[in-house]
Amino acid sequence: MGSWLDSVNIRLMRESDLPIIEWDGEYTRYRKVYREVYRGLLAGRAIPWIAEVNHIGIIGQIFLTEKNPHPDYCPDQSYMFISSFRVKPLYRNQGLGTLLLKICDITSSDRNIRSIFLNCAKTNRRCKKFYERDGFSAIREDPGKWTYIDHQGNIREENEPAWLMKKTIV
Repeated sequence: MGSWLDSVNIRLMRESDLPIIEWDGEYTRYRKVYREVYRGLLAGRAIPWIAEVNHIGIIGQIFLTEKNPHPDYCPDQSYMFISSFRVKPLYRNQGLGTLLLKICDITSSDRNIRSIFLNCAKTNRRCKKFYERDGFSAIREDPGKWTYIDHQGNIREENEPAWLMKKTIV
């Protein structure tokens, strides 16, 4: 007998998903950011995965972006960066997050990329432990400051101190 995860369809984002991944207005401010991720998918730079269940809809997401070598922490090779990793509360702690991270491992390996990075908010100790169980290690502190243009055209700044975490795919 299978698990409920067998009913989850993991697929690439479609343009029609863009309003849905605003999660009932909670993330509307990121509308233009999500649109840019979708453009990155079309250009082959981003791999936004969507988790959905028939008759329920989208219940999770995780975005991977291929990045060029970075002199501070990945100087010799391209790497993947995870962002917008979300699972709806009703579906947390049931294996979906682990499944989405596994998809990221496979995607990275298929592209011959061996390093995956993400930022984990310093205040989110549960998530840090979750990532550590999956093989990520904190490699340095990150100020967590970034700017974007919101859905109304305003420049906004996020400020969430984080741990930069790394996982090596073998």
